[in-house]
Amino acid sequence: MRIYLILATSLILVGCGRQEENQRPVSGKLEAINGALANKRADTVRWAFANKREIDSVSFQRSRDKMEEAKKTEALSPEIEEKIRQYEALQTDLLHKQMDAMRLRLPPRASASEVPTPDGDYEALSKRVAEAKVPIADIVDRRSRQASQYRDQYSTDKLIAEYVKDRFDLIVDSSDERFSRSAVLYRTTDEVLDITDGIIKLFKEKTKP
Repeated sequence: MRIYLILATSLILVGCGRQEENQRPVSGKLEAINGALANKRADTVRWAFANKREIDSVSFQRSRDKMEEAKKTEALSPEIEEKIRQYEALQTDLLHKQMDAMRLRLPPRASASEVPTPDGDYEALSKRVAEAKVPIADIVDRRSRQASQYRDQYSTDKLIAEYVKDRFDLIVDSSDERFSRSAVLYRTTDEVLDITDGIIKLFKEKTKP
């Protein structure tokens, strides 16, 4: 009986030794993963503010200046210039009506019976805008394409992406901070870098004649 006990004990010890040996690679991998996670948690997120509205304004002004330069080279007759002026005035009025309609828009759950009938003045103005565009459509469409190209050439998103590359991990829009509607919900310090001026400087350097 004593021999059987000795043999059984030996087998158990051998099995435990093999199990421990098999678990060593797994334990090593787990330790490596834990180490990597600890290092990652130790890294701080590099972030900063950028005022998108201010950058958009500078970009828009540049596009507007470029469009005014392009218009001077068109050499249009006074009659055509007047037709364009009248069309743009009507278009502006239509846009104002559209914005007013959006502010007065009913909530999505309103029933069909509560939806107001189309504004007769708005429909009449839309028709006048369409009619005013007909004789100058080629000019208006060409100008629209040019303005779009100027805006897309140095868009705010592209400028920010170029400026922050390899510098920051996160950029927060601070446009609404002065209206108490900041995109930042929480931060541990008030001393956060604002890169708005740097992005505007990059834009001006890239658009130098």
